[in-house]
Amino acid sequence: MIFSSWLFAGFFAAVFAAYWSLPTRRGRTILLLAASYAFYMSWNAWLVLLIIGTTLLDYFIALGLERSTSTTRRKALLICSIVGNLGVLALFKYANFFVLSLRGLLETMGVRANLSTLDLLLPVGISFYTFQTLSYTIDVYRGRIRATRSLIDFAVFVAFFPQLVAGPIVRASEFLPQLATCRRWSSDRLASGAVLFLVGLTKKLLIADQLAMLADPVFAEPHRYVTRDLWLAMFCYGGQIFCDFSGYSDMAVATARVLGFDLPDNFRSPYLATSLIDFWRRWHISLSTWLRDYLYIPLGGSFGGAWRTARNLMMTMLLGGLWHGASWTFVVWGAIHGTVLILCKAMVMPNRSRGRNPDADYERAPWFDTWGLRLLGWTATLLVVHLAWVFFRCQPMVDAATGVTEPTSVALARATYFVKHLIIPARVADPIWIMNKLPALCLLALMGAMQVYEEWVRRGRPGLLLPAPIAGMGYAVWILALVILGADNTSPFIYFQF
Repeated sequence: MIFSSWLFAGFFAAVFAAYWSLPTRRGRTILLLAASYAFYMSWNAWLVLLIIGTTLLDYFIALGLERSTSTTRRKALLICSIVGNLGVLALFKYANFFVLSLRGLLETMGVRANLSTLDLLLPVGISFYTFQTLSYTIDVYRGRIRATRSLIDFAVFVAFFPQLVAGPIVRASEFLPQLATCRRWSSDRLASGAVLFLVGLTKKLLIADQLAMLADPVFAEPHRYVTRDLWLAMFCYGGQIFCDFSGYSDMAVATARVLGFDLPDNFRSPYLATSLIDFWRRWHISLSTWLRDYLYIPLGGSFGGAWRTARNLMMTMLLGGLWHGASWTFVVWGAIHGTVLILCKAMVMPNRSRGRNPDADYERAPWFDTWGLRLLGWTATLLVVHLAWVFFRCQPMVDAATGVTEPTSVALARATYFVKHLIIPARVADPIWIMNKLPALCLLALMGAMQVYEEWVRRGRPGLLLPAPIAGMGYAVWILALVILGADNTSPFIYFQF
């Protein structure tokens, strides 16, 4: 059940009507929990037991952390939470990756190893709710929040269906206080939520799914295409993943909003970033802030010298890449971002000698004052981000006939070939020129215009105001266009696999 399907429309209509019909907070909370579990069970009924197990584990550990005065016992409880959550994540997501990597390493050393892989189904959204519950126990351990006494409230926090399978990664300090009060009906929230949902649906159906049809064939067989096709496909995938993921986030925020809840923004026009530091303040904000608060800063952050800062950045980005999936191509993606972030930080570090925070904005550095340099920074950032997307996109493919997944080395070689021939012209015997180039360019232009408009409004500029009749006709045409595209023909969201 995905947001862009008619099945979800029927499901949410029933939940919406029942939710606002119930007069008490308790009744609504129980309904949200039942709806969230039903939503998740639409993929695989048995995997909901993992969410229930994670919920019970961290609920009781948090209570133990708050009640205990022994430092040793508190550390032991926190370790139990970390090992329990990451252990389940490692088993389902990384066990086969480590087995195959070890097998490949041994074979290169001339050792024949008969290591078997596990036939496990990857639970949808396991990385998201694992990080969400981990942040809760860590915050309780640090004394930043109190452990909730309501198991039902905590279970809703873990399994809240609008953001369960692909985020945003919500902090308990943001969400649990909202559950503690009975939400009030607001027609303004309904109207703004409906518009935001339409924006997200447009990104998914009109842009992401259409760009996918252009990008997928090229990434599957890049050797059949010439350099100009590879460049277009690279930017098509950049547009696809942004509109796919930010479209989901928009719909998640909108769905929660009409139920009375506020979720954090997950994107802020990331392709307008003028540095990679700026990009990570705009892209997948809930993940980047999670990695900053629970990994980068505990490692030492930007304090302790240039080498330690570089180490902390690289470790954070490598683990961030691995968080996305069990493939070396994700690790390479993280390494590219880590390397460029280290270079950016090296330009910021001189601020320490001026008595400023070494994590000060890159854009405030004295060498970044002119529009020309900002334009150069934007261009360089866009290229680095999209080159890294090539490795992110080139994942091991599954043979449709045999069901066998190709080795990661093959996917890595495909990505390397792709990047190589972005620079060195690719000559093929029978070149295939991507069809419908003009529509692709129009869709990319539309994506860019949407980000410019969002940035314009975010900075306090007046939005587009139209007379009511014209606005009504516009919404009608908008909805009709989305219906014609056919929600039942949409593909799963990219980040469902994470």
